[in-house]
Amino acid sequence: MSNFTRLFFILMLCYATANAQVSMGIRGGYTIANLLFEEKSQPLTTSTPGQLNSAHADLLLNIPLRGGFYLQPVIRYVTKGANFQNNNSVKPVNVYLSATDRIKVHYLELPLNLVYKIPVGFGKITVGAGPYVAYGMTGRYNTAIEYNGQTIQKSYQNIEFRDGDQAAATNMRLRRWEGGANFMMGLEFNNMLMLGVNYSYGMSDLDRTHATTVKNRYLGISMGFLLNREDW
Repeated sequence: MSNFTRLFFILMLCYATANAQVSMGIRGGYTIANLLFEEKSQPLTTSTPGQLNSAHADLLLNIPLRGGFYLQPVIRYVTKGANFQNNNSVKPVNVYLSATDRIKVHYLELPLNLVYKIPVGFGKITVGAGPYVAYGMTGRYNTAIEYNGQTIQKSYQNIEFRDGDQAAATNMRLRRWEGGANFMMGLEFNNMLMLGVNYSYGMSDLDRTHATTVKNRYLGISMGFLLNREDW
């Protein structure tokens, strides 16, 4: 965990402890991730990225501002990436083909949402948006070797985040930091149960090479509960 993340976590806890009007919550849920994958020149692969099913876990604060608006910082552990699908219907005969079939990266993500809460009879409806920054902790990609349309071998390699001589690198190399925009909406019930959905739109190019542009996307569905209420 980076020093920036530790400091952010400590500040969140200190603020929540010092200010009784701030509420804290925890939640987790299902993530549908994908990659925007664009090749800048002649296509190098016949595969396209598809849906990766994973999970996420959140620790969040609700900091009241004015007029029903709240600042909502979140610490989120989330897995991003994609499953790659071969889109070539005509496969060569008696030729060994090797391609990446899955990319998974585990991130510590820090969204900072501006949220508006609408009071209703059962609780509150919440809508919001804001920027996020994410730190790639670990990652790996799976490769498959096919022969005459049959998978004969599978293996995996760790993703490299380190700076260095790209010519000497043998593993896939991605940038560790990425950022973008987060959009969310949800329900807060009077019994402090939370339900929500968010969409994360990555804007940073993850690929260190000049051959492709790779950006994260994911849809998250969450359920959790508030540990306290900021309006009590």
